Amino acid sequence: MHILLTNDDGYTAHGIQTLNRELKNLGYTVTMIAPRSERSAQSHSMTFYQAVQVNRVSDDVYAVNGTPADCVAIALSCILKDNPPDVIVSGINHGLNVGIDVNYSGTVGAATEGALMGFRAIALSLDTPLLPIAEEKEQHFIKIVSNLHIILKNIDSIEWPKHQVLNINFPADFKSIKSAVCDGNALYVPVVEEFASGNFDDTKIYLIGGKNRHIATENS
Repeated sequence: MHILLTNDDGYTAHGIQTLNRELKNLGYTVTMIAPRSERSAQSHSMTFYQAVQVNRVSDDVYAVNGTPADCVAIALSCILKDNPPDVIVSGINHGLNVGIDVNYSGTVGAATEGALMGFRAIALSLDTPLLPIAEEKEQHFIKIVSNLHIILKNIDSIEWPKHQVLNINFPADFKSIKSAVCDGNALYVPVVEEFASGNFDDTKIYLIGGKNRHIATENS
């Protein structure tokens, strides 16, 4: 089985790197085509009428200077046109994508692009803020791959409505998978803070996500 991997945390992120390694260890053929850097909260945004640069990092890893949806569109239309994947897996995202938060999610947006192009697509997310230690995250990422492996082995028996994504979220203490309806609640409330003012009174700079998020991203 050929799997296209992507995400919104960037191709060097812990989640997708673990996913890539463990799926290959299980015998899957994997191609990773993911953003060059973090592109969280990009939803289904795409880069129209601008050049998108793609760098081949290794034989089966590509870094894209674009959105998660860009990655999937370019992968399916060009890079993997003659060797299309059997399934698209987006993640493992560092943080949950549930409720109305799926509207922000680049992880889900990437999977949605694949679904709209006629492919089966799965979005995977883990509640990583509750797992501050890297070793704990690694253990949970590996456990997620084990659950994904079960799904992939039985994928032909799953009723998969056209243009729909399988969005799977794992809490920090997950023990089994259960289905749920995506409701209207949100875990994330946008924080907008003034970061700096320009030289003129009518110019200000704001950070959506807050200063703490900005600092954490720079230091991570």
